[in-house]
Amino acid sequence: MHLSSSTPFEHGDPKMRMVTFVGCLMLAFADVGEMIQPRNPGWTGSLLVVPMDGSHWTGVKAVAEEMGRRGHKVMVVIPEVSVLLGPGKHYTTRTFPVPYGQQQLDELQARNAEVMESKQQPLLEKISTRISNMRKFVDLQRATAESLLLNQELVDFLRKQNFDAVLTSPAVPTGAILAYNLSLPAVYMLRGLPCGLDSMATACPNPPSYVPRFFTHNSDRMSFRQRVLNVLVSILEPLLCKLIYWSTEDVASRFLQRDVSVVEILRSGALWLLRYDFILEFPKPLMPNMVLVGGINCAMKRPLTKKKKGCTVLKKT
Repeated sequence: MHLSSSTPFEHGDPKMRMVTFVGCLMLAFADVGEMIQPRNPGWTGSLLVVPMDGSHWTGVKAVAEEMGRRGHKVMVVIPEVSVLLGPGKHYTTRTFPVPYGQQQLDELQARNAEVMESKQQPLLEKISTRISNMRKFVDLQRATAESLLLNQELVDFLRKQNFDAVLTSPAVPTGAILAYNLSLPAVYMLRGLPCGLDSMATACPNPPSYVPRFFTHNSDRMSFRQRVLNVLVSILEPLLCKLIYWSTEDVASRFLQRDVSVVEILRSGALWLLRYDFILEFPKPLMPNMVLVGGINCAMKRPLTKKKKGCTVLKKT
């Protein structure tokens, strides 16, 4: 994004400031990297990161590190006990206490590994097993959310930092709730949300006759029987959402001191960074503030040596 000396940003226009900041955020995904720089290199933004523990942290950390490397102020808020979360080279961390220990996290990781390694199960059994594990995960996340959001000293500290935006994973909407309370634009990074919550929050078309539902293994070309199953699953999705997020809504309502739903919280998101593309995924409708950033969570490959770059191996057919 290019800034001229006469942009409204220099006069404190909050909308222009947000547009500029999101533009710089998107540069973190650009292949040209160092070749693109703002005309005003003295401007830096301030980003608050509220990550979700586990594999979600891989992509979020890459963005946090890149934003910090480009000179922006990046602060990551994490619990004192976690699986993968931790300090980085180009961002600062702020920790908060939680009522659980490392042993509980390790047990949850072991249960999830058993589910992933299990053989093919019938649809209903698979859904039942995953919901059971999800409930245990939700209880842990509720404890984390309460420890952060109900920590008035920490929330007041974050409010005084005057951040420009919040980067978070909406799968566990603790960061989204915090951004809503601080009146900050939220940037979501996600692979997908259960029960079509992302579609509801963005008012994105999500027809069950076309878009395959979770657990069904359907493609985007379904037979009549598959479409019927897809419709039945879509009917059950609101109930699934209620089971997963009722505790989160309870914490959010106590924190905001009024009744609020997860959909209302997520609806305020400014930008949705989707960690997939339509090469391996079935195409589906997207909204203008949804950006495909597939591959951001992949491991960085080592570059070829000069010797290997200049060598071409031909194979006879």
